[in-house]
Amino acid sequence: MRVLPLILLLACAGSTPAAEEPEPIEPIETQPVVETYESPVTSGEIARADLVAVLDAGLGRFLQGVDLSPDMREGAFFGFRINQLYPDDPRFTSLALQPGDTVTRINGQSIERPEHALQVWNSLRVASELLIEFEHEGELKQLRFAIL
Repeated sequence: MRVLPLILLLACAGSTPAAEEPEPIEPIETQPVVETYESPVTSGEIARADLVAVLDAGLGRFLQGVDLSPDMREGAFFGFRINQLYPDDPRFTSLALQPGDTVTRINGQSIERPEHALQVWNSLRVASELLIEFEHEGELKQLRFAIL
């Protein structure tokens, strides 16, 4: 299934980045995932040209079709809960990632702070795949998209 690359940016939604150039940030510490996931579901492919078009349009543009809220657990950030995901776009109805799910990591990176989300957003320009880690009905799951 070919899905618009919009879902790849879900977790980058903590807040819209400022218009000015961000200050350099320390690299995100990527930690090995210790949770047990089902085997990643290979959901399809994303054409790099489609992905670049979304990235070039900017995070703010992407967020116009997504409604997210922080999911806090025991006072700590867990991820971003999807409240709405492009509700008028039928391409998202069969996607495993749905409203009510919580996105926890993108390509192994935290998305808690806006600068983390921006780093993930920018890293997608050269990524070979998109791996979305999320919780669905209490179960940890993964979606994998090849970027071609």
